[in-house]
Amino acid sequence: MLTIPTPYAVLHEPSLAGGEDEMGDPIEGYGPSVSVPVYGWAPPSADTEIRPSGTGVVRDIDLYSPTRFCGPGDRVTLPSEPGKFDVIGYPEDYNYGPFRFKPGYRVNLKRAEG
Repeated sequence: MLTIPTPYAVLHEPSLAGGEDEMGDPIEGYGPSVSVPVYGWAPPSADTEIRPSGTGVVRDIDLYSPTRFCGPGDRVTLPSEPGKFDVIGYPEDYNYGPFRFKPGYRVNLKRAEG
């Protein structure tokens, strides 16, 4: 089986569910940062631009990982980019294509505002 190196690491902060504020809105919070090895990241692939109907996921960065380490609402910090990124949706699983090749997951990231 082919082993793909993971030369980079990102910081992952899991979203914590818990409580409501005085207005009944959920309180947002994150767990401690954990270093996670990844393949790398890049600007979004073409599927965002080729869907004029607006059905694509709006994202700023595609993160490539061998594991499904995050979920919707989590935060990720990239060493080469300022600020933090929110995880949009669940990681996209590319492990069930032809020839039993298991390259891993694509994680959609959107720059965190505020």
